[in-house]
Amino acid sequence: MIGSISQLSPQALTNNNSVEQFDVNKLKTPDSVELKDFEGLKRSAPSEPFGNVLGQLVKDVAEKQQVAEVETNKMLLGETDNIHQSMIAVQEAGLAFTTLVEVRNKLVTSYQELMRMPV
Repeated sequence: MIGSISQLSPQALTNNNSVEQFDVNKLKTPDSVELKDFEGLKRSAPSEPFGNVLGQLVKDVAEKQQVAEVETNKMLLGETDNIHQSMIAVQEAGLAFTTLVEVRNKLVTSYQELMRMPV
């Protein structure tokens, strides 16, 4: 099929007689595809304001950093010799903070893009 198309001249390719017109109305969705809402996505109003969600995220990050600080201090003072727990707490706090910064960056980028939209 590709060989037969490549042998046609550009005029023959644009000629309506040699190329069928594409009819969107002939397209059908497969029977196996069902268009349903995802279980996790709701179309109703959110149950909690967005500011509260962000505030809770910041509080969670602060709590993880406090836990990491306490675990590190315990290890440094010799109260515990469980270095693994201390390192896990530090990594969790670092990952939570990095995630918070990335969420903030995405929100700032989204806000800037919305402000650039013409009204």
